[in-house]
Amino acid sequence: MDMSDARPDAIASLEATLDTWEASLARVEQQAAAVLRAAKQLRKTAQDGALAGAAAAQGTLRDGAAKLAETIARDIEMPDIDIPGAFENGSFLTELSAAAAAANVTLVRRDGRITAYPVVLHLEPRNLGVRIGRKLERRLRPSVLARYLKAIQQRPGRFNARSFLDRLLRGYTVLAPGWRTGEGPLVALAALHDVLTLLPAAAADYPMEEFLVDLLRLDREPDARSARGHRFELGSSTGTKGAKRLTVYDEAGAQHDYYAVRFIADAPNA
Repeated sequence: MDMSDARPDAIASLEATLDTWEASLARVEQQAAAVLRAAKQLRKTAQDGALAGAAAAQGTLRDGAAKLAETIARDIEMPDIDIPGAFENGSFLTELSAAAAAANVTLVRRDGRITAYPVVLHLEPRNLGVRIGRKLERRLRPSVLARYLKAIQQRPGRFNARSFLDRLLRGYTVLAPGWRTGEGPLVALAALHDVLTLLPAAAADYPMEEFLVDLLRLDREPDARSARGHRFELGSSTGTKGAKRLTVYDEAGAQHDYYAVRFIADAPNA
């Protein structure tokens, strides 16, 4: 289900709740600033020795401090926000989807995953945060998260197709040991990722989510070659028996499925 199909009118608004609380805290901040100004004025009175104005300055400071205490008592109380409940009932994702759409970011929830290309989102109610890629983000205001997702999408690309192909090729030669030249066999991409992340540390450093994004980026550069000049083909499911489908969603929410890859080593000129 595309998150843009959710109905934000059916749930309470976290955005509006935080907006109201922010306005209340702004009043506290304004009153605190008034108290600070009065305190500075009283110190200036002492500094200059202008004793005739001391009583008035003291009165202003006392009145301001009393108003500040009243404002604090009235306005700083945190509203009742149930983040774990909002995660569980889907209202948080509904509101985040609306905020993301307003920021021109497509949020997709399919196959048990929440994605906003190029990152996968995981809701972590125990940590009161959303893990975006590898980073735990504790800023949960939907508009703030949406702007952050947009900023991620706008970062300059660092993908190096040749370097990625070289990495794939190393694992490919393990799974296709008899291949040397010409068109190699189709090798399941899921198995290839397993080879590339055999060590626990390697699996943590290169999770499947990042592998999928790299596959999509590679798919967009069909003429890329390895450092030794190998070409590549991303094969369909029919080419490799039992190949697991790997799915990634792009910036527009379009689905891309990948199953296998083969390398082609052109024969050297005679």
